[in-house]
Amino acid sequence: MQAFKTIGIAGTPHERGVMHGRILRDEIADVLVFYRDIFKRPEAEVLELAAAFQRTITEFNIDYIDEIQGIAEGSGQDPLWIVALNARTEILAQNKNNFVNECTSLCFPGPSILGQTWDWGKPLEALCVVMHIRRSDGHEICMLTEPGIIGKIGMNNAGLGVCLNILTLGCKLDGVPIHIMLRAILDCQSTREAIDVINKAPFGKSSNILVADRSGQCFDKEFAGGEMLTPEAINGSFVHTNHYLGKEINAASDPLFFNSRSRMKVALERASETTDYSLDTMINILSDRSDDKYPIYRSYLPDDVLQDVGTVATILMDLSAQQFHIRKGNQPDSPFTTFTVK
Repeated sequence: MQAFKTIGIAGTPHERGVMHGRILRDEIADVLVFYRDIFKRPEAEVLELAAAFQRTITEFNIDYIDEIQGIAEGSGQDPLWIVALNARTEILAQNKNNFVNECTSLCFPGPSILGQTWDWGKPLEALCVVMHIRRSDGHEICMLTEPGIIGKIGMNNAGLGVCLNILTLGCKLDGVPIHIMLRAILDCQSTREAIDVINKAPFGKSSNILVADRSGQCFDKEFAGGEMLTPEAINGSFVHTNHYLGKEINAASDPLFFNSRSRMKVALERASETTDYSLDTMINILSDRSDDKYPIYRSYLPDDVLQDVGTVATILMDLSAQQFHIRKGNQPDSPFTTFTVK
């Protein structure tokens, strides 16, 4: 199996966006087809939501809108559709029936190892890219992202990394989109700075982020609309799937979360049993298929929202070694590709 396509962008926010859009012009068009289908909303309605998010993003950090405008210019797309891609989680959440059980995230704080599976629609496996972003001040980001989206799962050359788990509240979300927040975190130099950035716009989202740095600092934040919760490490590790841990929001009896709770149970048990907090141990946990019905490392199976859902990628970040490891797809014999981020 081929590795993910890799691209590099640099310059001002607008210049980076134009490069992103030009290089990934075809992929962005295909990603828009994918999301137009699963949004299941009239175009005018999607663009109205996007216009509201554009204002929110502008107030948060105008550089991100400049980059989004550049992507639109480079790809030949309507800027509001590029905004819609960056707010795709929040637009999907407008319909509570759009929830998809997705990712499993882990952090071993001691050796500063952070990782997750990213589970999503099968078409994204062929479209996603590993993107290297270099700012004019030398700050560099390496991340897996969907074409057209400016922030996702990744790390930077300051030794800071972030993972994502989507959570559901079944309500309207109108805050800074979670993928914009991921980019803002990746633009930080430390966990302390990341917390400050999060505190600038903590509400109106429904997701979990797991952030760590090469010094061994790690924190978990759950966004729950008007609340922000802080789950603690369990037996020395952080583990998260797709239900709230900081507060009983998603009922244990709700079948919608059986998948998430099963993956959480297996990952937590395996992480709690180990004394070897190594990259190999995390790979083994994130490759676990011991639960036939709800495996952590998932083959593509039919889904009401995305047609086929499974593990699109497995990402591990050795933050102390400044290395980003990524495996494409959900075949156990697929190799990892390693990037050094310095």
